[in-house]
Amino acid sequence: MSSALLIYADGSEDLEITAAADILKRGGVEVIRAALTDNPDKIVTLAHGTKVICDKTLGECDELYDVVVIPGGLKGSEACRDSERLIDILAEHKRRGRHIAAICAAPGFVLHTHGFLDGVKATCYPGCNDARIQNLKQDGVVYDERAKIVTGKGPGYAVEFALKILEILQGRYIRDRVAAGMLLD
Repeated sequence: MSSALLIYADGSEDLEITAAADILKRGGVEVIRAALTDNPDKIVTLAHGTKVICDKTLGECDELYDVVVIPGGLKGSEACRDSERLIDILAEHKRRGRHIAAICAAPGFVLHTHGFLDGVKATCYPGCNDARIQNLKQDGVVYDERAKIVTGKGPGYAVEFALKILEILQGRYIRDRVAAGMLLD
């Protein structure tokens, strides 16, 4: 079974992380919700007030996953950018040839800041370090197959972003089946 580590920080964009969790679960992916906190209650408050009880804290996540997913949201992206633990996890996943996915502010604030987008085709929310991303695309979702990095532009592309991750992990048939069940195709 494919696995996905989803990062939840205070201030993460509600729609982006919820769409990813929901669509990946519908497609049969094991979803692990990791709180970017040391609090044992594992409760995170998203950008628009949604409270989520995560499965683990990020500090408890010490295995490899098929993909690590980072949502946007300014405050959440800044917290992710500043998390040494998360950056270590991303570096290990990149080194091991696993996928990384980030949407909205996260491609610029997290991936670009730490060099993960060097020479990589990507997109991000306008104004979130996009002027410094070398291979910036204006598409809603961009997958750089060589780098194994998926990026999304913002909340309006959250479902498309999640479906792309699902397609990469589970194949086109499962992606299409989930999309049809959601009345998207």
